[in-house]
Amino acid sequence: MKKSIFITPMIGMGDVLMTTPAIRILKKNLPDYSITYCALNKGVVSLLKNNSDIDNVVFYDFFGFKKITELFRYIREQSFRHSHALTFYPSNRIHYNIVSLLTGAPNRIGHQYLRMNFSQGNWLKNRTIYEVDSLHCVEENVKLLSFFDITADLNSIPPMSVALDSSETDAGVALKKSVSGDRYCIGVHAGTSILKGHIARRWPMEYFAETIRKIPDAHFLLFGTKEELEANQYILDNTPKGAVTFISDKSIREVASVIKACDVFLSNDSGLMHLAAAVGTPVLSLIGPTNPAYIRPWGVKYKVLTANVPCSPCFVYSPKSLSCSQKIKFHCLQDLHVDTVVDAIREFMEDSAAEKDKK
Repeated sequence: MKKSIFITPMIGMGDVLMTTPAIRILKKNLPDYSITYCALNKGVVSLLKNNSDIDNVVFYDFFGFKKITELFRYIREQSFRHSHALTFYPSNRIHYNIVSLLTGAPNRIGHQYLRMNFSQGNWLKNRTIYEVDSLHCVEENVKLLSFFDITADLNSIPPMSVALDSSETDAGVALKKSVSGDRYCIGVHAGTSILKGHIARRWPMEYFAETIRKIPDAHFLLFGTKEELEANQYILDNTPKGAVTFISDKSIREVASVIKACDVFLSNDSGLMHLAAAVGTPVLSLIGPTNPAYIRPWGVKYKVLTANVPCSPCFVYSPKSLSCSQKIKFHCLQDLHVDTVVDAIREFMEDSAAEKDKK
Protein backbone atom coordinates (compact mmCIF):
# COMPACT_ATOMS: atom_id res chain seq x y z
CA MET A 1 0.00 0.00 0.00
CA LYS A 2 1.38 3.41 -0.96
CA LYS A 3 2.32 6.02 1.59
CA SER A 4 -0.91 7.97 1.69
CA ILE A 5 -2.60 9.93 4.48
CA PHE A 6 -6.36 10.46 4.31
CA ILE A 7 -7.66 13.27 6.53
CA THR A 8 -11.23 12.56 7.54
CA PRO A 9 -13.72 15.43 7.19
CA MET A 10 -14.62 18.12 9.71
CA ILE A 11 -17.70 20.32 9.56
CA GLY A 12 -16.53 23.60 11.09
CA MET A 13 -14.40 26.06 9.15
CA GLY A 14 -12.47 26.94 12.29
CA ASP A 15 -11.83 23.26 13.01
CA VAL A 16 -10.46 22.82 9.48
CA LEU A 17 -8.16 25.83 9.82
CA MET A 18 -6.83 24.51 13.12
CA THR A 19 -5.58 21.40 11.32
CA THR A 20 -3.35 23.36 8.93
CA PRO A 21 -0.34 23.81 11.29
CA ALA A 22 -0.16 20.04 11.87
CA ILE A 23 -0.46 19.37 8.14
CA ARG A 24 2.40 21.78 7.44
CA ILE A 25 4.64 19.96 9.93
CA LEU A 26 3.52 16.60 8.53
CA LYS A 27 4.33 17.49 4.92
CA LYS A 28 7.66 19.04 5.85
CA ASN A 29 8.75 15.86 7.63
CA LEU A 30 7.16 13.34 5.25
CA PRO A 31 7.35 14.92 1.78
CA ASP A 32 7.02 11.54 0.05
CA TYR A 33 3.60 10.89 1.59
CA SER A 34 0.51 11.90 -0.36
CA ILE A 35 -2.01 13.87 1.73
CA THR A 36 -5.71 13.84 0.81
CA TYR A 37 -8.12 16.11 2.69
CA CYS A 38 -11.81 15.14 2.70
CA ALA A 39 -14.28 18.06 2.72
CA LEU A 40 -17.97 18.05 3.64
CA ASN A 41 -18.81 21.36 1.98
CA LYS A 42 -17.54 23.40 -0.93
CA GLY A 43 -16.46 26.22 1.36
CA VAL A 44 -13.75 23.98 2.81
CA VAL A 45 -12.67 23.01 -0.71
CA SER A 46 -12.27 26.71 -1.52
CA LEU A 47 -10.52 27.42 1.78
CA LEU A 48 -7.87 24.77 1.11
CA LYS A 49 -7.24 25.83 -2.48
CA ASN A 50 -3.55 26.42 -3.27
CA ASN A 51 -2.42 24.87 0.02
CA SER A 52 0.92 23.39 -1.00
CA ASP A 53 0.93 20.98 1.96
CA ILE A 54 -2.15 19.13 0.65
CA ASP A 55 -1.96 17.01 -2.51
CA ASN A 56 -5.68 16.40 -3.04
CA VAL A 57 -8.94 17.81 -1.70
CA VAL A 58 -11.99 15.59 -2.24
CA PHE A 59 -15.60 16.58 -1.61
CA TYR A 60 -18.48 14.33 -0.62
CA ASP A 61 -21.92 15.81 -0.04
CA PHE A 62 -23.02 13.69 2.89
CA PHE A 63 -25.64 16.29 3.83
CA GLY A 64 -27.35 16.52 0.43
CA PHE A 65 -30.29 14.67 -1.09
CA LYS A 66 -28.01 11.98 -2.51
CA LYS A 67 -26.17 11.16 0.71
CA ILE A 68 -26.47 7.39 0.19
CA THR A 69 -25.08 7.67 -3.33
CA GLU A 70 -22.27 9.85 -2.00
CA LEU A 71 -21.50 7.28 0.70
CA PHE A 72 -21.09 4.51 -1.88
CA ARG A 73 -18.96 6.81 -4.02
CA TYR A 74 -16.81 7.51 -0.98
CA ILE A 75 -16.33 3.79 -0.30
CA ARG A 76 -15.55 3.09 -3.96
CA GLU A 77 -13.01 5.90 -4.26
CA GLN A 78 -11.31 5.87 -0.84
CA SER A 79 -11.45 2.36 0.64
CA PHE A 80 -8.14 0.49 0.92
CA ARG A 81 -6.18 3.22 -0.86
CA HIS A 82 -4.49 4.85 2.11
CA SER A 83 -1.92 3.72 4.67
CA HIS A 84 -3.25 6.15 7.30
CA ALA A 85 -6.62 7.70 8.16
CA LEU A 86 -6.04 10.77 10.32
CA THR A 87 -8.98 12.11 12.31
CA PHE A 88 -8.08 15.49 13.72
CA TYR A 89 -9.40 17.11 16.90
CA PRO A 90 -12.19 17.75 17.83
CA SER A 91 -14.12 14.87 16.26
CA ASN A 92 -15.98 13.19 19.10
CA ARG A 93 -18.80 11.89 16.92
CA ILE A 94 -19.47 8.33 15.80
CA HIS A 95 -19.96 9.53 12.22
CA TYR A 96 -16.31 10.61 11.98
CA ASN A 97 -15.12 7.28 13.31
CA ILE A 98 -17.25 5.32 10.84
CA VAL A 99 -15.89 7.45 7.98
CA SER A 100 -12.38 6.64 9.20
CA LEU A 101 -13.15 2.91 9.45
CA LEU A 102 -14.59 2.81 5.92
CA THR A 103 -11.24 3.86 4.48
CA GLY A 104 -9.90 0.45 5.45
CA ALA A 105 -6.63 2.13 6.37
CA PRO A 106 -4.47 -0.09 8.59
CA ASN A 107 -3.56 2.93 10.73
CA ARG A 108 -6.59 4.90 11.97
CA ILE A 109 -5.30 7.76 14.08
CA GLY A 110 -7.15 10.08 16.41
CA HIS A 111 -8.15 10.88 19.99
CA GLN A 112 -9.78 9.15 22.90
CA TYR A 113 -12.10 11.64 24.59
CA LEU A 114 -12.70 12.33 28.24
CA ARG A 115 -16.49 12.38 27.75
CA MET A 116 -18.85 10.07 25.83
CA ASN A 117 -15.84 8.30 24.39
CA PHE A 118 -17.14 4.75 24.01
CA SER A 119 -20.63 5.65 22.79
CA GLN A 120 -19.15 7.72 19.96
CA GLY A 121 -17.13 4.84 18.58
CA ASN A 122 -13.66 6.15 19.32
CA TRP A 123 -12.64 2.50 19.85
CA LEU A 124 -12.92 2.11 16.05
CA LYS A 125 -9.58 3.91 15.78
CA ASN A 126 -6.47 1.84 16.51
CA ARG A 127 -3.83 4.55 17.10
CA THR A 128 -5.00 7.01 19.73
CA ILE A 129 -3.99 9.51 22.38
CA TYR A 130 -6.16 11.01 25.11
CA GLU A 131 -7.37 14.58 24.86
CA VAL A 132 -5.98 17.07 27.38
CA ASP A 133 -8.40 19.75 28.55
CA SER A 134 -5.71 22.41 28.86
CA LEU A 135 -4.43 22.15 25.29
CA HIS A 136 -5.42 24.19 22.25
CA CYS A 137 -7.00 22.32 19.33
CA VAL A 138 -3.90 23.10 17.25
CA GLU A 139 -1.69 21.50 19.92
CA GLU A 140 -3.95 18.45 20.12
CA ASN A 141 -3.59 18.01 16.36
CA VAL A 142 0.17 18.35 16.42
CA LYS A 143 0.41 15.71 19.17
CA LEU A 144 -1.12 13.18 16.75
CA LEU A 145 2.00 13.43 14.60
CA SER A 146 3.81 11.23 17.11
CA PHE A 147 2.26 8.27 15.27
CA PHE A 148 4.40 9.29 12.28
CA ASP A 149 7.51 9.44 14.50
CA ILE A 150 7.40 13.23 14.39
CA THR A 151 8.20 14.98 17.65
CA ALA A 152 7.11 18.60 17.36
CA ASP A 153 7.90 21.36 19.83
CA LEU A 154 4.57 22.70 21.07
CA ASN A 155 6.25 26.08 21.60
CA SER A 156 7.17 26.51 17.94
CA ILE A 157 4.07 25.40 16.04
CA PRO A 158 3.49 27.38 12.83
CA PRO A 159 0.43 29.61 12.36
CA MET A 160 -2.74 28.53 10.59
CA SER A 161 -2.83 29.23 6.89
CA VAL A 162 -5.03 30.21 3.98
CA ALA A 163 -3.09 30.39 0.72
CA LEU A 164 -4.27 33.67 -0.78
CA ASP A 165 -2.44 34.79 -3.91
CA SER A 166 -1.31 38.36 -4.52
CA SER A 167 -4.31 39.23 -6.70
CA GLU A 168 -6.71 38.11 -3.95
CA THR A 169 -4.81 40.06 -1.31
CA ASP A 170 -4.72 43.18 -3.51
CA ALA A 171 -8.47 42.92 -4.12
CA GLY A 172 -9.13 42.83 -0.38
CA VAL A 173 -6.96 45.88 0.22
CA ALA A 174 -8.70 47.74 -2.61
CA LEU A 175 -12.19 46.99 -1.28
CA LYS A 176 -11.21 48.01 2.25
CA LYS A 177 -9.64 51.22 0.94
CA SER A 178 -12.72 52.07 -1.13
CA VAL A 179 -15.07 51.97 1.87
CA SER A 180 -12.82 52.84 4.82
CA GLY A 181 -10.32 55.21 3.26
CA ASP A 182 -7.50 55.85 5.73
CA ARG A 183 -9.63 55.27 8.80
CA TYR A 184 -8.80 52.51 11.26
CA CYS A 185 -10.73 49.50 9.97
CA ILE A 186 -12.40 47.01 12.29
CA GLY A 187 -13.90 43.79 10.97
CA VAL A 188 -16.91 42.51 12.90
CA HIS A 189 -18.57 39.11 13.05
CA ALA A 190 -21.68 39.16 15.21
CA GLY A 191 -22.66 35.58 14.38
CA THR A 192 -21.67 31.99 15.04
CA SER A 193 -22.63 28.57 13.79
CA ILE A 194 -26.25 27.71 14.58
CA LEU A 195 -25.60 23.96 14.88
CA LYS A 196 -26.01 22.23 18.26
CA GLY A 197 -27.30 25.37 19.96
CA HIS A 198 -24.13 27.32 19.24
CA ILE A 199 -26.15 30.42 18.43
CA ALA A 200 -25.97 30.94 22.21
CA ARG A 201 -22.24 31.76 21.85
CA ARG A 202 -23.16 35.17 20.43
CA TRP A 203 -22.53 38.42 22.26
CA PRO A 204 -25.79 40.43 22.15
CA MET A 205 -26.31 42.32 18.89
CA GLU A 206 -27.32 45.37 20.92
CA TYR A 207 -23.84 45.39 22.47
CA PHE A 208 -22.19 45.30 19.04
CA ALA A 209 -24.21 48.32 17.93
CA GLU A 210 -23.40 50.25 21.10
CA THR A 211 -19.70 49.46 20.71
CA ILE A 212 -19.70 50.85 17.18
CA ARG A 213 -21.47 54.02 18.30
CA LYS A 214 -18.78 54.59 20.94
CA ILE A 215 -15.92 54.50 18.41
CA PRO A 216 -16.84 57.14 15.79
CA ASP A 217 -13.25 57.55 14.56
CA ALA A 218 -13.08 54.02 13.13
CA HIS A 219 -14.85 52.33 10.23
CA PHE A 220 -16.45 48.92 10.66
CA LEU A 221 -16.80 46.11 8.12
CA LEU A 222 -19.62 43.76 9.01
CA PHE A 223 -19.39 40.13 7.89
CA GLY A 224 -21.88 37.28 7.84
CA THR A 225 -24.38 35.21 5.91
CA LYS A 226 -28.11 34.63 6.14
CA GLU A 227 -27.48 32.95 9.51
CA GLU A 228 -26.57 36.37 10.93
CA LEU A 229 -29.17 38.35 9.00
CA GLU A 230 -31.16 39.51 12.02
CA ALA A 231 -28.09 40.60 13.98
CA ASN A 232 -26.46 42.32 11.03
CA GLN A 233 -29.61 44.19 10.09
CA TYR A 234 -30.04 45.34 13.68
CA ILE A 235 -26.48 46.65 13.74
CA LEU A 236 -26.93 48.48 10.43
CA ASP A 237 -30.20 50.01 11.63
CA ASN A 238 -28.81 51.16 14.98
CA THR A 239 -25.47 52.72 14.06
CA PRO A 240 -24.69 56.07 12.40
CA LYS A 241 -24.92 56.22 8.63
CA GLY A 242 -21.55 55.54 7.05
CA ALA A 243 -20.06 53.94 10.17
CA VAL A 244 -20.59 50.39 8.95
CA THR A 245 -20.23 48.68 5.59
CA PHE A 246 -21.83 45.27 5.16
CA ILE A 247 -19.59 42.89 3.19
CA SER A 248 -22.08 40.69 1.36
CA ASP A 249 -22.23 38.32 -1.61
CA LYS A 250 -18.58 37.30 -1.32
CA SER A 251 -16.96 33.89 -1.56
CA ILE A 252 -15.08 32.63 1.48
CA ARG A 253 -11.75 33.46 -0.19
CA GLU A 254 -12.95 37.01 -0.95
CA VAL A 255 -14.06 37.34 2.67
CA ALA A 256 -10.62 36.14 3.76
CA SER A 257 -8.90 38.75 1.60
CA VAL A 258 -11.00 41.58 3.05
CA ILE A 259 -10.49 40.39 6.62
CA LYS A 260 -6.75 40.28 5.93
CA ALA A 261 -6.91 43.99 5.05
CA CYS A 262 -8.62 44.93 8.35
CA ASP A 263 -6.61 46.42 11.22
CA VAL A 264 -8.32 44.21 13.79
CA PHE A 265 -11.17 41.69 13.84
CA LEU A 266 -13.85 41.72 16.57
CA SER A 267 -15.66 38.42 16.75
CA ASN A 268 -17.59 35.85 18.70
CA ASP A 269 -16.12 32.37 18.89
CA SER A 270 -16.70 31.50 15.24
CA GLY A 271 -15.13 30.20 12.07
CA LEU A 272 -14.46 33.76 10.92
CA MET A 273 -12.53 34.41 14.13
CA HIS A 274 -10.18 31.60 13.14
CA LEU A 275 -10.13 32.79 9.53
CA ALA A 276 -8.94 36.21 10.72
CA ALA A 277 -6.12 34.56 12.65
CA ALA A 278 -5.24 32.40 9.65
CA VAL A 279 -4.74 35.45 7.41
CA GLY A 280 -2.71 37.26 10.07
CA THR A 281 -5.19 39.87 11.31
CA PRO A 282 -5.13 40.72 15.06
CA VAL A 283 -8.23 39.40 16.83
CA LEU A 284 -10.41 40.49 19.72
CA SER A 285 -12.37 37.39 20.78
CA LEU A 286 -15.65 37.58 22.68
CA ILE A 287 -15.80 34.31 24.61
CA GLY A 288 -18.61 33.02 26.81
CA PRO A 289 -19.25 29.31 27.44
CA THR A 290 -16.31 27.94 25.43
CA ASN A 291 -12.84 27.38 26.80
CA PRO A 292 -10.26 29.89 25.51
CA ALA A 293 -7.59 27.26 26.07
CA TYR A 294 -9.17 25.23 23.24
CA ILE A 295 -9.95 27.91 20.71
CA ARG A 296 -8.08 31.17 21.32
CA PRO A 297 -6.85 32.79 18.07
CA TRP A 298 -3.70 30.98 17.02
CA GLY A 299 -0.52 32.55 15.72
CA VAL A 300 -1.52 36.23 15.79
CA LYS A 301 -1.77 39.12 18.20
CA TYR A 302 -5.03 38.63 20.10
CA LYS A 303 -6.95 39.38 23.25
CA VAL A 304 -9.66 37.18 24.71
CA LEU A 305 -12.48 39.13 26.36
CA THR A 306 -14.62 37.29 28.90
CA ALA A 307 -16.92 38.18 31.77
CA ASN A 308 -14.96 35.85 34.09
CA VAL A 309 -18.08 34.32 35.64
CA PRO A 310 -17.44 31.26 37.84
CA CYS A 311 -19.56 28.86 35.75
CA SER A 312 -17.58 29.50 32.56
CA PRO A 313 -16.21 27.74 30.62
CA CYS A 314 -18.84 25.01 30.56
CA PHE A 315 -18.73 23.79 26.95
CA VAL A 316 -16.79 20.59 26.24
CA TYR A 317 -16.34 18.57 23.06
CA SER A 318 -19.15 16.04 22.86
CA PRO A 319 -22.19 15.41 20.63
CA LYS A 320 -24.43 17.21 23.13
CA SER A 321 -25.93 20.57 22.21
CA LEU A 322 -24.78 23.67 24.04
CA SER A 323 -26.99 24.46 27.04
CA CYS A 324 -26.89 26.58 30.17
CA SER A 325 -27.92 25.49 33.65
CA GLN A 326 -27.88 28.98 35.16
CA LYS A 327 -30.99 30.97 36.11
CA ILE A 328 -29.93 33.79 33.80
CA LYS A 329 -29.05 31.98 30.60
CA PHE A 330 -25.57 32.57 29.20
CA HIS A 331 -24.86 35.52 31.47
CA CYS A 332 -21.21 34.80 30.63
CA LEU A 333 -21.91 36.84 27.49
CA GLN A 334 -24.58 39.15 28.88
CA ASP A 335 -22.13 40.27 31.59
CA LEU A 336 -19.32 41.07 29.15
CA HIS A 337 -19.77 44.84 29.14
CA VAL A 338 -19.51 47.13 26.16
CA ASP A 339 -16.97 49.40 27.86
CA THR A 340 -14.62 46.44 28.34
CA VAL A 341 -14.72 45.78 24.60
CA VAL A 342 -14.39 49.46 23.69
CA ASP A 343 -11.33 49.77 25.94
CA ALA A 344 -9.73 46.74 24.25
CA ILE A 345 -10.36 48.18 20.79
CA ARG A 346 -8.87 51.51 21.87
CA GLU A 347 -5.82 49.68 23.16
CA PHE A 348 -5.34 47.99 19.78
CA MET A 349 -5.85 51.31 17.99
CA GLU A 350 -3.20 52.98 20.14
CA ASP A 351 -0.77 50.12 19.54
CA SER A 352 -1.34 50.40 15.80
CA ALA A 353 -0.73 54.15 15.86
CA ALA A 354 2.48 53.66 17.84
CA GLU A 355 3.73 51.10 15.32
CA LYS A 356 3.03 53.48 12.45
CA ASP A 357 4.93 56.26 14.25
CA LYS A 358 7.98 53.98 14.52
CA LYS A 359 7.94 53.49 10.76
